[in-house]
Amino acid sequence: MNTRILRIELRRTIAPWAALAILVVAFGFLYSFSGPWTRLPLAWDEHWGLAAQWSRFLLVFLWPIAIGAGAIQGMRDSRSGTAELMTTMPRPGWHRAAKLAGALGGLLVLGYLLVFAAGAVQTVFNGGFFTFGWLPIVVVGVLAMLAGAWIGLGIGRLLPHPLTAPAVAVAALVTMLVFQIGGSEGSVIFGAVPLRVALLAPAMDVVNDPFTTTSGRMDLGQGVWLAGLAATGFLLLAVRSTRAKALAVVPALVAVAIALPVLPNSTAEAKAVDPRATAMLCDGPVCVPGAMGYELPRLAGPGKEALRLLGTLPDAPVKVAVQDRRLDYDEVPPRAADTVSVDLLDWSVRSLLQPDDVTWALVAGAGTPTCYTLRGVDKSFMDEVAARAITSSWFLGEWKLSERSWLSDATKNEVVQKQDIFRALPADVQRERIIAVRQAGLTCQGNQLDILLGGAR
Repeated sequence: MNTRILRIELRRTIAPWAALAILVVAFGFLYSFSGPWTRLPLAWDEHWGLAAQWSRFLLVFLWPIAIGAGAIQGMRDSRSGTAELMTTMPRPGWHRAAKLAGALGGLLVLGYLLVFAAGAVQTVFNGGFFTFGWLPIVVVGVLAMLAGAWIGLGIGRLLPHPLTAPAVAVAALVTMLVFQIGGSEGSVIFGAVPLRVALLAPAMDVVNDPFTTTSGRMDLGQGVWLAGLAATGFLLLAVRSTRAKALAVVPALVAVAIALPVLPNSTAEAKAVDPRATAMLCDGPVCVPGAMGYELPRLAGPGKEALRLLGTLPDAPVKVAVQDRRLDYDEVPPRAADTVSVDLLDWSVRSLLQPDDVTWALVAGAGTPTCYTLRGVDKSFMDEVAARAITSSWFLGEWKLSERSWLSDATKNEVVQKQDIFRALPADVQRERIIAVRQAGLTCQGNQLDILLGGAR
């Protein structure tokens, strides 16, 4: 009998249509718009952890759908004029509520899991990276869908008005957006919403780091809060007396009181390094993090060639290593004399397709990374860009700029002129200045273009 009632609820409620709406919105967003979720190294279909994180990001749009669908379904008795009749039934109210909550919550969870599964399955077929870091992210997402559906049911039962469903759906969407934007690091209104409060919204921010997963504190705090919210929603749907409805908010209040102290109060505390994602995979002296294992075949040949070219210098590097963490916006890349460090989260490097272009980038600065952050785009930065182009040309013996250079035509012409000045120097002088530029690149001391040209510019 219970199974039969559940099947009836599945057929006659809004649950199938709500689940369909989840799938249409999620896949419509993922496949209709271009963004980091469609491109390596952050693509949602190349990394199990990223599939989970992008699915949670989509809760910005999916959670309001769940709450709105729940509110519509929660008004069923009122719309049909049977609300008073149902209160006279001898069976406990939670019996009937459980079937309705199970049908709606179950199908919405299924829709959410299908979104994640689509990314995970594609990851398998693409030979992508597997990590268990996806599990807590998905579990919290499941709790979010249940909480959204059940609190919507409770609100619909409590406030059976035609405007209730659209009002709560819009309110949920606005809240999600405000919490996500206001609590995001780097936002123009960062700090407007304390991070602990912002994390009460289950949607994750835009994913920008393939090496991290959510921290235990974040998962635990969000899990407790969402479980309490789901319990409140179910009680509002099941109980009948006014006093019981008033007490139904207690689980949510207790949950938020527990969750707020547990939730992290900084973005650093909200993330945890995934050890499988940062474990190095190597082809000889060329190594990449596990999360970017697909890059090893593309990088191995150019990396070995770059080490051969750099090997003519004293104290030459002996390995090429891709950085295993995302640099902060104002952080200078790390450097070491024995390593050519590569940041594949930098689009200017990641976009290089031809092996010669990759080698060109690796020997730039005589094998040293840039000394400037993303904030440091000024004349000194442009001087370094020109110096790095000259060093690349010197090693490769091709006095030209990479075809994929992002420089403007006017800047390219200036760089070519500076290359001509350097080329006119005697060979032994060129070598000495290349060695000096490498030392400057390792210490970030001095203007590298002045070192190369000796002030002749």
